[in-house]
Amino acid sequence: MIAPWYKQFWPWFLIALPGAAVIASFATLYLAISSPNDMVVESYYKKGKGINSDLSLMENARQLGINAKVRAERDHLVLNITLPEAQRAQPLSIQLAHRTQAGKDYQAMVTADANGEYRFAHDLSDQGRWYLQIMPVDKSWRLEESLVLPLGIEEVIDGK
Repeated sequence: MIAPWYKQFWPWFLIALPGAAVIASFATLYLAISSPNDMVVESYYKKGKGINSDLSLMENARQLGINAKVRAERDHLVLNITLPEAQRAQPLSIQLAHRTQAGKDYQAMVTADANGEYRFAHDLSDQGRWYLQIMPVDKSWRLEESLVLPLGIEEVIDGK
């Protein structure tokens, strides 16, 4: 005698395949609804118009011979920067922006310690690609670099 269909393997196997797809679609729907859509740049037009001024600030840094090195130490990042004599020990604006999640962006005004290094806190457990921007208070120059956290080695930022 043949066992009823619900005691057979194949009907359940054939039901499980589309059932798994339905469950996966509900999980995808939940992720789509619960996570916000962050715009990396809110006004692309204004950002596009500002590219020329951005390039001139980076060129100013290059002409002044400004470069920097970033390294990770315990729970913060350390910036060692080469500045002209007239600009040493001035506060710097540091912006660390996540490539896709604006809620993780970090911005601070930092001053040099006794060794001339700038230390700024950041949650180094956040892995991924980040965008680092360094500017003085007078906004006369700028350094930019793309970083991948966690930093394994010291990263050189020379404006190239």
